[in-house]
Amino acid sequence: MSIYRDEVRVICNPITGKYARLPKLMVKYENTINLFGFDPIDKQFKVLVLSNIVCNGTLIDILTLESGKMRWRKICCPLTHEVCFERICINGVLYYLGYKTDEESYVVACFDVRYEEFKFIDAKCIGRETRLINYKGKLGGIDWVKGGNRELCMWVLEDVEKQEWSKYVYTLPENEVLIDLYKYNVAGVTARGEVVLSRKFADMWSSQFYVFFFNPEKNTLQRVEIQGFEDEGREIYVYTFVDYVEDLTFNIMKTSYGAKSIEQERKPTSTGVASVNKFDALCLLDCDEFTGAET
Repeated sequence: MSIYRDEVRVICNPITGKYARLPKLMVKYENTINLFGFDPIDKQFKVLVLSNIVCNGTLIDILTLESGKMRWRKICCPLTHEVCFERICINGVLYYLGYKTDEESYVVACFDVRYEEFKFIDAKCIGRETRLINYKGKLGGIDWVKGGNRELCMWVLEDVEKQEWSKYVYTLPENEVLIDLYKYNVAGVTARGEVVLSRKFADMWSSQFYVFFFNPEKNTLQRVEIQGFEDEGREIYVYTFVDYVEDLTFNIMKTSYGAKSIEQERKPTSTGVASVNKFDALCLLDCDEFTGAET
């Protein structure tokens, strides 16, 4: 997300409904990119603020979410690149897609949230429209095969040090609803390794909106209908997030899609969280796999 200089940054927990404003930050550049990472060892969340164009030696603002008075600090970025939209946090490493304009090639920036250090991986296999994913604890990228017939191409980073990627190509089973593939985004991958496909737009002319779950190992395709978009009365862009649950005690790693009935039987989650640190409630999300959501 890009924001302007004078706008307020807010951290929100959608499960508890709690939110908190971050300390004001004065920046020299017009547009800013906000990144959100989690360190599972020290159980700390950190916010990074940087320009959409980062130059070698540029100082990046960073904030640790903690009790007491929080202060923005500055760290140095060692590579000139353009910051792209895609980002995700996996096992304490915040990954985002970057573009080296001088070489006209893409890189994956790897930011160690705990030690606050950058590393960059050549990613010639990844393009601007590639969705970064967490595939069973490893960084991956997935996109439609251009000109392909219902094909998805997935790259998985097998070795960070050697920068080795594995390539997988999957053909989706036929489905009478999933026809115009260009209308669908790859929303992400669930903890069970299922690829989630969601329509980009919902409109008033169609009363049906579907999300699809593709299992690459079993080659199965399931669909779930989402209701309520027709009430908007206009065309709207839809953002879809994977592995979101309403119950803080709900373990997504042990859940099947049949858990919908279980969620309906549970009592509503309380919005009150007893904690000295108002950001501790975020840690209850079991964020070893964190989506790199923005502020």
